Amino acid sequence: MIDTELYASIRKCRQNGMSIRKAAKLLDISRNTVKRYWNGAHTPDERKAYPVSVESEQKQVIMEAIKEYFEKNSALSMGKQTINAKTAWVALRDRFHVGESTIRRYVQELKEKNPEAFIPLDFEPAEVTQVDWCECKVCIQGHLWNVPVFCAVLPYSYAIFAMVLPDMKTPNFIEGHIKAFEFWGGTTDRIFYDNLKTAVLSGYGKGAVKQERFRILEAHYAFEAVFMNVESGNEKGAVENLCGLIRQIAFTPIPKGDSLVEIQDQVLRRCLDYIKFHKIKGRKRPVAEMFEEERRCLHPLPLKPFNDYEVAEALVGTDLTFRYDTTKYSLPLEYVGRTVTIRVFPYRLEAWYKGKLVYTHARPFIKGENQFIPDHYLPLLEVRPRALNNAAPLKYGILPPELDIFRKTCADKNKYEQLAKILMLGRTIETGLLLRAVDYANKTGVPTFQQVCLYIELHKGSAGVMVNDTVTVDKQGLEQYDVLLNMEDKKNE
Repeated sequence: MIDTELYASIRKCRQNGMSIRKAAKLLDISRNTVKRYWNGAHTPDERKAYPVSVESEQKQVIMEAIKEYFEKNSALSMGKQTINAKTAWVALRDRFHVGESTIRRYVQELKEKNPEAFIPLDFEPAEVTQVDWCECKVCIQGHLWNVPVFCAVLPYSYAIFAMVLPDMKTPNFIEGHIKAFEFWGGTTDRIFYDNLKTAVLSGYGKGAVKQERFRILEAHYAFEAVFMNVESGNEKGAVENLCGLIRQIAFTPIPKGDSLVEIQDQVLRRCLDYIKFHKIKGRKRPVAEMFEEERRCLHPLPLKPFNDYEVAEALVGTDLTFRYDTTKYSLPLEYVGRTVTIRVFPYRLEAWYKGKLVYTHARPFIKGENQFIPDHYLPLLEVRPRALNNAAPLKYGILPPELDIFRKTCADKNKYEQLAKILMLGRTIETGLLLRAVDYANKTGVPTFQQVCLYIELHKGSAGVMVNDTVTVDKQGLEQYDVLLNMEDKKNE
């Protein structure tokens, strides 16, 4: 093989009327080489055609067998039972006596030669919503967790919505829809889904059978649910990139907070910022402008929002708590021994008794993080004062930030007794004043119950409240002093 410069020299020699022998001598190459390139029948970049080896012939046979294997079994491939290079090797190894790595390489070559093609999709305003689940990392109370995230997008405007939830069960799946509709201010004609277990009872694609609660949601918001065929992301369009987009926009950097509610507030703000400021490459108008147009086309929400929550019953034990999902929740003393009805929402849990809302608890993300409310235990602590310094509700109970700081910074041995006294003050003192008093005591660095009382006493005039003195002084008469003086006078006489 020669280089391009030498090839050019050979061709010029011919054009100048030089003979092959003279050109070979001038260029110091063989006459056969000059003869090969003399008339331009060959070029330097040509590769020699070699006959097909036995190994190449066998490779073609194996690759045809692999293609046949995937074509025959694709209809029965789904979820965790999806066929792949390893299953192909197991099926073909006895027939061809090749290693797994060889089959993997051939499968990869077939994928590169035959990439899946798809048709670009385009949607009208308010025509479609696309929905999916993904998992993202968040930092809750200083620890990293993977949390389920409900993701939705309007592919016309590409307005996104994301909601962190405790799990992927049907009530939370439905709650994600409701919050997305409220976030956008309306609904679309159709919603595209993967074959999510939370929505599909059985089957897939056009043959999917919907869950009953999901069917009611669909009817209430008047949309048509459309389920995609297995592994057919090209049918959905924008949502295939939605999970990656949500992770990048709403979860980078990783949001931090003490609860899912705080995390969700950050996620929503980031989604709003994306809608407000982003412009997608290749689109003439920004997301905000297209979303405003699409918002006007959305179907109005029903007058009554759809409420889907888990309902359960629980017995309130002698420790003033009922249990749900490994976590204990406290209730006032009068409900001990009663069976209450529980309504479970994504971020809260309501306890009802005979149609009356007894108490609303925040749901902890970390299972087993008991929700003791110290106020519920005050009547018991009053009659059992010896339990004050060891009472779990005082040590670990849910308190306002000011009282929580008091609990952490008070250095006295009887700090839990002092904490109980402050809580009891709340029966007669306005809450705002009490918390300001506790905050004042905290700022001293060595907070005590006495400092809280002092602040309240100093401000009781302006607040219109009175505080009972904790120390009672009995007034004594002065007659005894007169008797002593008379006795002293008589001695002097």
